[in-house]
Amino acid sequence: MMTNTERMKDHLIRQFFDKPVISAEIDALGTELELLHQVYQDLKEKRWIDTGEGMQLDNIGTIVNRSRVIDNAVPLMFFGFQEQPNALTFDAGRFRQDDETWLTSTRLNDERYRKILWLKIFKDVSTATADDIIHALSVIFNATSISLEEVGNAKLFIGIGRRALPDDIYFMSSVNLIIKAGGVGIYAIESYDYDHFFGFQDQNNAKGFDSGCFADLLSGYGG
Repeated sequence: MMTNTERMKDHLIRQFFDKPVISAEIDALGTELELLHQVYQDLKEKRWIDTGEGMQLDNIGTIVNRSRVIDNAVPLMFFGFQEQPNALTFDAGRFRQDDETWLTSTRLNDERYRKILWLKIFKDVSTATADDIIHALSVIFNATSISLEEVGNAKLFIGIGRRALPDDIYFMSSVNLIIKAGGVGIYAIESYDYDHFFGFQDQNNAKGFDSGCFADLLSGYGG
């Protein structure tokens, strides 16, 4: 594609070809036009979630009411016990002081922030169908396999086909973007290794006792 400078020089009549003064004037004007063209392109393309960067995404976040900073999303590492998230042993972890929090905030990079912005918009317009719930969970947990089961009275049992880490669990709670209908609760959430989970012969992709791994219930959820 020709630049503005090249197009202007291409339209010169023969007598003005290779004239240094005219060529310099066109070069200067062409540079300004290229800059102006780039500004218009940025206004057109970089105010969109998929193409925006940095401050552009922050401005979109202001419109949809979703900050790049997620509060209380990451558990810090202190001395603790095996069932506690991110706990360290005596030789590796220090004790948490009374005035210290055990959760800290995280600032999302552009790539992850785009997913959260789309998910916030998706939640705002969702009708809470099963497909909508599955989509939201797959984005939050970065999992390709999500299962739902109705249990009890208006309760959902959710399966995440990926081993969830403590950071994943607290991030899920902090962003508060799981989609569900009003009055519907979460009975339990379990995570499992989709490629190596223990199951029975009629279950797709299930493995036996010799190679299958049992699922884990996520802390904070359970009937």
